[in-house]
Amino acid sequence: MNGKDEEQSFALVVGREAIIPIMNARHPQRDLIMKQGISPEQFRNIYTGQGTMTWGEVLGSTDASEVHVFVPGETTSAAYLAEFLGSGSGAWNGTAIIEPHEMLNRIGNDPQAIGFCSLASLMQSGNGEVDSRIGLVPVDADGDGSIGAFEDIYRSGSMLSHAIFVGRFPRSLYSRIYALTEKQPGSAAEMNFLEWLVNGGQETLAMAGILELGFGERNSRMEQLSGHEPLIVNVPSQSSPALVYLAVAGFLILLGTLVFLLTGIRGRKGLAPEEGTFQESGSKAFPGGLFFHRSHTWAFMEKSGRVRIGVDGFLPKVTGPVTRVVMKQPGEQIRCGEHFITLIQNGKRLEIEAPVSGIITEQNEELLHDASLLNSHTYSEGWILMVEPQNWISEMKSYFMGPSYSDWLQKEGVRLKDFFASVLKPEKNMEPGLVMQDGGEIKEGVLESFGPRVWEEFQEGFINPKK
Repeated sequence: MNGKDEEQSFALVVGREAIIPIMNARHPQRDLIMKQGISPEQFRNIYTGQGTMTWGEVLGSTDASEVHVFVPGETTSAAYLAEFLGSGSGAWNGTAIIEPHEMLNRIGNDPQAIGFCSLASLMQSGNGEVDSRIGLVPVDADGDGSIGAFEDIYRSGSMLSHAIFVGRFPRSLYSRIYALTEKQPGSAAEMNFLEWLVNGGQETLAMAGILELGFGERNSRMEQLSGHEPLIVNVPSQSSPALVYLAVAGFLILLGTLVFLLTGIRGRKGLAPEEGTFQESGSKAFPGGLFFHRSHTWAFMEKSGRVRIGVDGFLPKVTGPVTRVVMKQPGEQIRCGEHFITLIQNGKRLEIEAPVSGIITEQNEELLHDASLLNSHTYSEGWILMVEPQNWISEMKSYFMGPSYSDWLQKEGVRLKDFFASVLKPEKNMEPGLVMQDGGEIKEGVLESFGPRVWEEFQEGFINPKK
């Protein structure tokens, strides 16, 4: 995309849109399906293969019952399915159904049926769970014939909703919904509208098929609006089939010259990162509920008691695009303050210290294949490891949260400027423009312009001071 087609905009996540594979809750093979799942390749065979398949062919069993296939006929859902299947829409097997409620009724009355439906439609019962007639179909994302711990997210609608939030659901099947405006909002009317979208407006958005934010994420978005710098993102000005626009005409009159659009942006790298641009102060919007460590890493305790960890938004804004990561393996032990991941950019590398001690239970395998997630979705799909903590209570006393982390980031921004000032002094031929923008702010991705020697100095002088 040409850079001229983009403009800098304000963006706030207000919901999500997702389509979910579903089956009849009384499916004769439900236990087997829940155990081994259905892989993307098997879904492709069901929807695009020649002739009608049997459940035995799909599951490797002796079941001769035909698979009754239902296809979402609504345009947006069809676009998600086309991307997931890797094929154009319009030539799929099965019966096309436009209305989600009709899809639920047809599958709820047919024990041999399978289809895709929006998660918002599934969870409109009001209790956060799906229709009792409907079962969720696990996606065997890695195609190994079993649903592993990372893929085990289909036991309830609330569990699946949380998994989408933290990036454990196939990215081609969902998108974030943003409130967008051409400039940073400042008036009371504008802020009231955004606060309404995050809180009271969630029910209205759900009626439009948008998945509501969870309680914790609502608090995070409100914290972002009230106490931190808003998100600034580059938003493509040219629409694609994957973008979803929802009119909010009544509020356009209220807000006067400000024009808000609710825009769904797919989980592709580089389109709409959830973190802001880097500034000298280091201050930017970040999710609430996270614990931050001095190694520029974060930790989040899941309901299971395990801790998800990653790097904070400051670090990749300094390094620029990360091209590869090297991380420790499941079963290995890590200790707080000791190396746990290497960030690599075209051969240049940084060793990062762990924020927590424990035994690794999961790797983010998607990060191994797409290291750019560290830059584009630092606090969601860009997570690094899941850990069974060993000293959580004692270690959490040294973490930053909320305002204390924001204050510390400002100090880190000053320290970063001092570091580059010291680097520039011995290098008479080094251009200050490689480091500073007009106005004295540190450039985003500043380390990208430097070679291995400066990266080594950054490791010793900034990442590992006093060592």
